Amino acid sequence: MEKENSSPIQTILNGSNYITWSQAMRSFLKGKRLWRYVNGDFTIPTKEKDEADSKFKDRIEEWDVKNHQAITFFRNSSVSKINLQFGNYDTAKEIWDLLASRYTTSNLSHQYQIMSSLSKQKQEPGQPVADFLSQIQSLWDQLTLSEPKWLHTEDATLYHTYRDQQRLIQFLMAHSGF
Repeated sequence: MEKENSSPIQTILNGSNYITWSQAMRSFLKGKRLWRYVNGDFTIPTKEKDEADSKFKDRIEEWDVKNHQAITFFRNSSVSKINLQFGNYDTAKEIWDLLASRYTTSNLSHQYQIMSSLSKQKQEPGQPVADFLSQIQSLWDQLTLSEPKWLHTEDATLYHTYRDQQRLIQFLMAHSGF
């Protein structure tokens, strides 16, 4: 029998690291075949016409087990001030959506905070370039969530090229070798 890890990923959600946490958690849940319970593809079963009560009960129980496995993984990979909020929710999807709405804000104050943090980033002496790049990539990823959705592919491509050039300039300005 496979032993379940109660702390499924190394990243513990504290709010400010939502993007990193959600990427790791999504990958973990997909590996455990639980992601479709979280994204809403698998919803609580309804009784089919002519379905035996025992079969329906088994399907409900199977769904409930998988749903609560995901919820347990959320609880075990988040700080208490976050996981205490889960008590009012019955499904992993509800919790996932709550976390996404709470920690992926696109308001100007949030953008200002991220941009301010980006402007203060400097590579520490002796810090590997890859580590420094990961540090600022996390902030860039948070900003990406507040970007508009483009209607035309050409516009999106043009904007992404421009954004990547701006990020390169930010990186070079903060890099200790320049």
